[in-house]
Amino acid sequence: MTDAPDLSPRWRIHGDRLIHCDAPALLLGGQLHNSTSSSIQGIADGFRHARDVGANTVIAPVCWDLSEPVEGHRDFSLVGEMLARAEALDLRIVLLWFGAFKNAASTYAPRWVRADPTRFPRARVEARVRQAFTYDGAMPKPVLSVFSPELREADARAFESLLAFVAAHPLRDRVAMVQVENEVGLLADSRDRSSVAERAWSDPVPAAFVEFLHATASGSVAGRLWRDAGSPAAGTWSEMLGEGWEAEEVFMAWAFASYAEALARRGAAVWPVPMYANAWLGPQPGQERAGQYPSGGPGTRVRDVWRATAPSLQMISPDIYIDDAASVLGTYAFPDNPLFVPECRPRAGDLVLTLARGALGWSAFGIDDLRTGSQVSRLLEQLTQIGKIVTTSQAEGRIAAVVLEPGVESAEIELGGVRLVARGTRELFARMLLDAGVAHLPPAPDLPDETVDGARIRAPHDTRPFALVISGPDDTFLIVGEGLTLDFFDDAGSVEIDAVVEGSFAGGTWMPGRALNGDERLELLPTDRVGAVRIRLLRFG
Repeated sequence: MTDAPDLSPRWRIHGDRLIHCDAPALLLGGQLHNSTSSSIQGIADGFRHARDVGANTVIAPVCWDLSEPVEGHRDFSLVGEMLARAEALDLRIVLLWFGAFKNAASTYAPRWVRADPTRFPRARVEARVRQAFTYDGAMPKPVLSVFSPELREADARAFESLLAFVAAHPLRDRVAMVQVENEVGLLADSRDRSSVAERAWSDPVPAAFVEFLHATASGSVAGRLWRDAGSPAAGTWSEMLGEGWEAEEVFMAWAFASYAEALARRGAAVWPVPMYANAWLGPQPGQERAGQYPSGGPGTRVRDVWRATAPSLQMISPDIYIDDAASVLGTYAFPDNPLFVPECRPRAGDLVLTLARGALGWSAFGIDDLRTGSQVSRLLEQLTQIGKIVTTSQAEGRIAAVVLEPGVESAEIELGGVRLVARGTRELFARMLLDAGVAHLPPAPDLPDETVDGARIRAPHDTRPFALVISGPDDTFLIVGEGLTLDFFDDAGSVEIDAVVEGSFAGGTWMPGRALNGDERLELLPTDRVGAVRIRLLRFG
């Protein structure tokens, strides 16, 4: 008699790190467009292109409507195709379950679900705010009610079957994580007003949620609403939290988090791979009130509700499409929530900020449209080869990032026992030449877009000077970035640059180039492309 094969995942979360085969791992790459993984050819082209632009990870949708077109008859052959392509190209995969909810709508629910509103009731809203991503005269999108027990069960069965399929597949180790649904929540209103939702609103608040309210931190919106209501021991949602839209957002967050927990718990019982939910950011500029952004999704106001209600999720992760990525990273890098960015614009500066924050991964949306040789592509090519260096420096606090926003001349960081002052190289040159009597610096070159011609969403080159800085032993630094010049100082004023070597990584090995000295030390990093240098300091006196 032989032992049963071990089907447990080799991927797990430990603390704030993603672990693969007992070593920290870094997921760097991009998410395919929504429909790319709906065909074999799309998968082949999308995965090949991801590898060509330097990614080590592809985030790809698995669609409920395509996987279960007839109830109980499930086909995950497209997932098998993804696994085969990932194996051939040495890529990791994060699977996105586009189930009943995707971007606060239900267009990925199968026809047999959407055609039966008696069994699977629709959400009902009273349009109180302008809805994002629509236009005047547009036909309404289907939105199912998250309060439907039949929907939750049907979705959970399909999700459970997906994880069972992957667990039984010989290439299952290619799947690093799984996302449960996509940017859930309700648009146009702060809560669902269907009959099934109204019953839930009028029911007593569950005892587990009352316990959560007692334990909330001072900054919790849910806790504030409860205390403002007099901290009642029991009652309906309105009695416990009040009648306003903030209370309704908390109610919807409990509902959507409970729904996601049901799926994650069922899936983990079959194959306990790391799972997470992604967040459409809210509030954000132009979307200040729940309903303008999806009410009940894992946004800033209710992230604590999600973490308490959906413990089978290892994290909630922000999709970043706003300019101020740094503040979002700070908001979602909180205790017991490893940082991961599953969707964002392809901005090189945001990538280095994300890694310096300790993230386990970063993914640009629409990697199918990322141009080979682009700024982000060249950065990915270097960073994917030094994953071990990055994860070790994250764990040991030896990593930092600098991104100079428009109008900012310099920034300071402290790392490796010294103070680093970063300045934009072109602006520095302009000042130096002006001091020397040269009135004008030659114009900056026109840099191509990050995206290919014809991309549906154009992404410009990130013109902000940026760098990822890693300190090493013996006063050495590895710096990867573009357009920055660095000066190093210590308290005694007894430190100077001893040696600078430019280079790049190939096959995980540092390939040294020129030894920079003299005038070239004024441009430690190129101004027109991503570069890397190793710097050694000399302490004297």
